[in-house]
Amino acid sequence: MFENLGDAFIDAHPSVHRSIRWYGRELADFLAQQPPYAEQPILAEIALFEWTLSEVFDAADAVPVGRDALQAVDPGSWDRLRFEFHPSVRLLDLTWNTVAVWQAMSRDEDPPRPEAAETPIPWLLWRRELTNRFRSLDEAECAALEAARSGEPFGEICAALRAWLPEEEIPLRAATLIGTWTDSGMITGPARPLQEGRL
Repeated sequence: MFENLGDAFIDAHPSVHRSIRWYGRELADFLAQQPPYAEQPILAEIALFEWTLSEVFDAADAVPVGRDALQAVDPGSWDRLRFEFHPSVRLLDLTWNTVAVWQAMSRDEDPPRPEAAETPIPWLLWRRELTNRFRSLDEAECAALEAARSGEPFGEICAALRAWLPEEEIPLRAATLIGTWTDSGMITGPARPLQEGRL
């Protein structure tokens, strides 16, 4: 079955790369569209997850900062403070129990039966030193992380949490998330705070 899949993929997507490392980027889309593989949607997600892990591992190096670097920032500047993230950080929305199946197969164990969630679950992937890491996110953290990675300042990161948290809980949750991302090695530095009246 795998040999047939490989032949069909090669026919559909002849290699244009000098290195085999970069061949296969289109496999997830191929599996999602090509019968009979499209009849099992988890296959495309497994391919996407696997490819993203390889991108995470091959991402550029950067030196994470500790909490001391953030504590050194003038408290009056925090509302306008932005954050720089490690180049390996990725976000994926997965509908199926893809990660559980992938983990079982990686351990040469029988994988669980494919199960779809009611709504896609966001997954965070990143590399710390030479180890790939990943975990699922709740919707609040996902919204905050997307805001932070897009260059929004801390004040807007807090605003991104309003859909999920009472107003009085937002500053503490936002600060806790920044601390968690820092401890995980995902933040490589506080960016220069935005100046008033400037983008």
